Amino acid sequence: MVRCRTLLLAVALVTLAACASLPAAQPGAPEAPRGPAPKAATRERSEALRPCTRPDLIGEWEVVRMGAARAVTVDRSDPEYYAYQRFVFSSNATMRYLAAQKTITVADRQALTATPASMTWAVDAAGRLLTHTEGTPRREVSTCEVLLREVQSERAGVTGLPGDVLLTRLDAEGRAVARRQLRKLPRAAE
Repeated sequence: MVRCRTLLLAVALVTLAACASLPAAQPGAPEAPRGPAPKAATRERSEALRPCTRPDLIGEWEVVRMGAARAVTVDRSDPEYYAYQRFVFSSNATMRYLAAQKTITVADRQALTATPASMTWAVDAAGRLLTHTEGTPRREVSTCEVLLREVQSERAGVTGLPGDVLLTRLDAEGRAVARRQLRKLPRAAE
């Protein structure tokens, strides 16, 4: 509720004009809504993104943009930060991943799909991507969102297209580590 307050400070009477408008201060005027107003950015985000579902991910994807959280020290020798990356999500819940320092060729792609999968994947009820690699004790968790409309990036210069996927890998404490923008590749001739 917006109110005008009158304070007596020592001998001086000071009126603080905290009213948004005079009619709002009238007796019997309706109260202003309490709490913060919805932010435009939050509304725009919900109109531009939705959580992933399992069918969204099936197929082959390339990373078109990536970045690390500010608090993360990037080791450029770690394949997670290589410039060229591919993900293949199969309908049988297996996953293949390839990271390269140079452009991925047709031969690289064929080798990737011919290699036995050592990773599994699932999407939970919240739309998070859960992946597990054989021989590792912990599964990886990433927020996973599908772009619903074109989004222009002011900093990176990569336009997000409808259907692109944003993956944000989380650490064991749930903090963001790295974010990738994936774009689905057309199905290759078999």
